[in-house]
Amino acid sequence: MPRHSDAKIKMIKSAVRLQRTRGVAGTAFSDVLADSGAPRGSVYHHFPQGRGQLAEAATEHGAEWIAEQLEEMLAGGDPLAALEAFVDLWSGVVLEEAYQAGCAVAAGALDPDHDSGARRAAAAGFRRWETLLADAFAPHVGADQAQALAVTCIAAIEGALILVRAEASLRPLELVAEQLSRVLFQSIAAQK
Repeated sequence: MPRHSDAKIKMIKSAVRLQRTRGVAGTAFSDVLADSGAPRGSVYHHFPQGRGQLAEAATEHGAEWIAEQLEEMLAGGDPLAALEAFVDLWSGVVLEEAYQAGCAVAAGALDPDHDSGARRAAAAGFRRWETLLADAFAPHVGADQAQALAVTCIAAIEGALILVRAEASLRPLELVAEQLSRVLFQSIAAQK
């Protein structure tokens, strides 16, 4: 992977933060520059194809960051503990932004440009998360069930994040986490 300049990394990280709270359409170059402190000329140097290129890079970066967190959580071999840690990660993100943040990858998926790089990056990111979870679940529940559980976990947590933001409460995420843990536990127990 090529090494990015400090200005480019700052702009991408700022775009991730802003996409989490404003979505892709609500994240302007001027906002990214103000948030990142990057020089004005660097935006067109690093993102010559415009805002869509930055949104794609931010979505990829957000997806990669979550994938790295998931890999670390799943390394212990305990899918229930990993699921709990994953929910805790999202709780931290939401609380840090006072219930105003969602998922930057979901924001990329919701980009109003139907042929956007952000949408493609979101799809690739979600597939990677699905693969990581399914691979971790498979030894405990079998490959077919693992795939279904992985998709269910991602979809339920992403949906819960929307409800958390709307309600300004962690309650939806906590309830979803409880149900996902129950389903995962029952699926593992049924295989024994």
